[in-house]
Amino acid sequence: MELGIFSRTYETNDLEETYRRMKAHGIVHTQFNLLNAGMPTLPEDFEERKIEEIKMITDKHRIALDALSGTFNMIDPDIEARKRGCSQFEKQCRIARLLNIPIVSLCTGSKSTESKWKWHEDNEKQSSWDDLMRSTETILKYAEDNHIILGVETEASNIINTPEKARKYLDTVGSPNIKIIMDGANLFHDNQASDIPHILREAFDILGKDIVLAHAKDFSLRGDIEFVAAGRGILDFKYYISLLNAVRYKGALIMHGLSEEQVPASKQFLEEAIANA
Repeated sequence: MELGIFSRTYETNDLEETYRRMKAHGIVHTQFNLLNAGMPTLPEDFEERKIEEIKMITDKHRIALDALSGTFNMIDPDIEARKRGCSQFEKQCRIARLLNIPIVSLCTGSKSTESKWKWHEDNEKQSSWDDLMRSTETILKYAEDNHIILGVETEASNIINTPEKARKYLDTVGSPNIKIIMDGANLFHDNQASDIPHILREAFDILGKDIVLAHAKDFSLRGDIEFVAAGRGILDFKYYISLLNAVRYKGALIMHGLSEEQVPASKQFLEEAIANA
């Protein structure tokens, strides 16, 4: 299992510089964000010439683009913003196809007006689930047309906030173009950190067969759950990686939730966890 990283760990919009810094850390796999190439994360439109330039630089540096970040709020309480996000996502799927990126990540979203990453009680309503299914129907066609897999992950603040809900979502949609991005740290709510192995094992039992990408961030408990760099928290990475091995996951383990300065130490920690899993 090789390590990869979110490209936005490197806070530059110069793609050559992004890849130089990435390779200096010994990393050649990435979940790519178009911001690193001087574009919006989800562009309203794009020139194919620009995409060809990205492809040329990526090939030159021999970087593997494992996934493309495509997060927008799929249940945004602002209906026009939701429609705009769906429209932009069509461009994202085309860009992924042109760059030979197999996966585009999703954010199933929240009814919060402040942030798609903030919990709102309306996320529990049937009407919110209906909004999610409408957005999914729209973007799924874009994914199918471009032969792209949509990657969904559980997120405590989103409508899909447990493995059970993620399973229901996949089964309801029933498409081979929607799969799971597994992030061990995202599986935990504030009252669940006392039994890490059980929570991890249960999530893999429910979702393991559908994992197409794996993330590596950690979490700590300082009152509420706080995400931190791998190795700085309490997640049992040796066990997490052993579960990935057990479901025959063959992709990269993508580091995120860390600063550029934290990359060397976090990478060493994960390499040791992989070797000992």
